[in-house]
Amino acid sequence: MPGQFNFRRLSPVIDYQWHTIVWDFSSIAEELHSYILSFLPWQDILRCTSVCRALRQTYVLSSELQYIVELGGQRLLPVPITDLGNHTPVSQCLQLLRDKAHVWLQFNLHARSFQTFSIQEHFYEVRTYIADGHFCLWYESEDLGNWAKIIPILPNPSQQPVERHWSSGSLCPVPNAYIVDVYMDPAQNLIAVAYAVSRNMHQEGRFYVDLGALDGDGIHPQAAGQTLLLSVLTAQDSYDSFMVTENLKLKGFGRYLALQCSPLFDDPTNTSRVIWWLQLWDWQHSTTSNCNLSDAMSHFEVSIDFCFVGNNRLLMLNDNFKLYSIEDMSREPQLLACYSLSFPVEHKKCFLPINDIAHGSQLHMRAQQTMWTSDPEHRVLCYTTLCPRLVFVISTSIFFDFDSERVGEKAVTIPWQHWGPTNTRVFPDSWKVYVSGNRVLQIFPTGTGSRYRLHMMDFSPLAVERRQGLGRVVKEPSETEIREPGKTLTTSLPYVEVVSDRVFDAMESIEMWVDGDRIYLAMIDPADDNPEDLRMDRLEVIEMSTCRDRSIGIPEPVFDQATPIESS
Repeated sequence: MPGQFNFRRLSPVIDYQWHTIVWDFSSIAEELHSYILSFLPWQDILRCTSVCRALRQTYVLSSELQYIVELGGQRLLPVPITDLGNHTPVSQCLQLLRDKAHVWLQFNLHARSFQTFSIQEHFYEVRTYIADGHFCLWYESEDLGNWAKIIPILPNPSQQPVERHWSSGSLCPVPNAYIVDVYMDPAQNLIAVAYAVSRNMHQEGRFYVDLGALDGDGIHPQAAGQTLLLSVLTAQDSYDSFMVTENLKLKGFGRYLALQCSPLFDDPTNTSRVIWWLQLWDWQHSTTSNCNLSDAMSHFEVSIDFCFVGNNRLLMLNDNFKLYSIEDMSREPQLLACYSLSFPVEHKKCFLPINDIAHGSQLHMRAQQTMWTSDPEHRVLCYTTLCPRLVFVISTSIFFDFDSERVGEKAVTIPWQHWGPTNTRVFPDSWKVYVSGNRVLQIFPTGTGSRYRLHMMDFSPLAVERRQGLGRVVKEPSETEIREPGKTLTTSLPYVEVVSDRVFDAMESIEMWVDGDRIYLAMIDPADDNPEDLRMDRLEVIEMSTCRDRSIGIPEPVFDQATPIESS
């Protein structure tokens, strides 16, 4: 192999039999050893330092090399800090990264709960999520009107916190518009509203997406225009012979926005086929796009979901996984590969981290200003199905490791047995699932009434080595019985599991979110006599970081905690 090292020889030697060059690494100045090794992947650094005592000593004395290995082992990527005057020693970054991983493995939900907020919101039929330290809510009702709200909880100090409420008439610039979905991204100060001009136009499949700024009125300053236009043919004429309800989703990732329509059949006995479609935009560069997908579906294909995988790939999830390249937005997405499942599933849903930038206390904030983010090629996504009730934890590395010669319209279908067993882990009977980088949180019942515990599972390669006796290492394959098809799934993706010592009751905790290194719990008063009142009494924030000195580390909230924030 070119570049093969032989540390015993004193001069470079050309091996003519194998056409390789053998280098005398020991003749190089010792101060250059660390610099040269830093160009290697983290796995190769460990291999080199395991076969040479001198290089092992170089590694032990180099915070830079250890930081490279720690980032790679935790499946993270370094992010350059743009503030040149804000320099943090690598040794401090390394210690912070190791401490953060250790705290997650401790998974102490009692000691790490450091902040409680009073936010009174109804959760019935309200879509909620947490992003960049902001609480985002979107409510859709034909009778009561639509509204949206964003509330800062613990925003990143490097960004401007946003607190705003949009009533039914202020969400869209078009009067009496029929709003189908709202997407908010505090990191980009973006609110995107998908709508039809009227209910009739909704039935005709004519949709638009309005782009605005969260902190002000008018067009978003980085948007190519105020309104994104559809180019996909929605083929609504086929609906004349039967009734369907359209399920529309608006999702975003960086410069991409996507609107997808999955028709839901009102008559499940109908065997007709209709069109699902998806439209993609690069909203910062153009208001139009030829980048779209569409295909026929029947009521047997109950649901379709999609997610962005990295900066230029899209994954469509149906009875199989279709991976597309969206790098060229001037054309239809290019099919890269198709990954099949071994049995049909219904009610599919995909979960990916909303925000992967590390968060921390003020003590470490200077060291953590966009210091690292999860590697899109080496994180996990969760794929849930309702029938059968399963959670698939899937390594995204399979969506980047395939034969480039097979790319194209006739890309080969990869059978489950070739990709699934070693790259996934299947869990039955999970109540809910949440994803943060390579960590997965699942809710499992305790077997006593409505009580449950949180199970944290770390799928990063260094989790086993760095666990320091914490958690349960699972390397052996697990078998999951599929009752309906009469099959058994064998999966073996390794992980470390830690179960929380804190027990929750479904009557006191109504929702949970994970955002970076924080867990958010929506809590209600268990003494409330009205079980149908889903108003959140408080939001409990659990910081999974290294805040050892409480006098230094807690960011102050950006609103008065004594004043509840009432919903509309």
